[in-house]
Amino acid sequence: TLILGDDGGPSLSYAFGETSVVNLMVERCNEHLKSHANLHVLGVEDITRYSAIKMATISYEAPNGSFPPHVDHCNDGSLVYLASLGQTANFTIKSPSMAEVRRLKFRSGDILIFDAGSDASILHGVVSIDEAAPNAPTGALATRFPVFRNHRYGVQCRVFRERQR
Repeated sequence: TLILGDDGGPSLSYAFGETSVVNLMVERCNEHLKSHANLHVLGVEDITRYSAIKMATISYEAPNGSFPPHVDHCNDGSLVYLASLGQTANFTIKSPSMAEVRRLKFRSGDILIFDAGSDASILHGVVSIDEAAPNAPTGALATRFPVFRNHRYGVQCRVFRERQR
């Protein structure tokens, strides 16, 4: 986990309405979710309203970077917006309604949104990181930022929803 906070902690905090790339990412995701009327987002009346965001980042080196399968136990009504930057992660996820664990390629630019509460019981983890192929889509990113040639960064934004009245 990268140390990002001025206090030596791993996370940075952002308020609703603050101008930041983190707020912009969350707001664009929310707009996309709202534009798809057939998506039901955890019974949330208005996904665009939140009170705060806490962002942390984990660095994974290819090919052995991993994070064991786990369930978040953040019983504070938060959602996780998990973005992937750099090399592709071999990711696993399973909700209680799924018969088996699903494996997927979590590519640079992908975002996964899920309930971080114990009741949701979303099991997720990183099995490994793909090594860069010569013509990988992260080529432009890796040219500008060489660390992306052999790393994946998981950017986790914990989004605290406004209390529904």
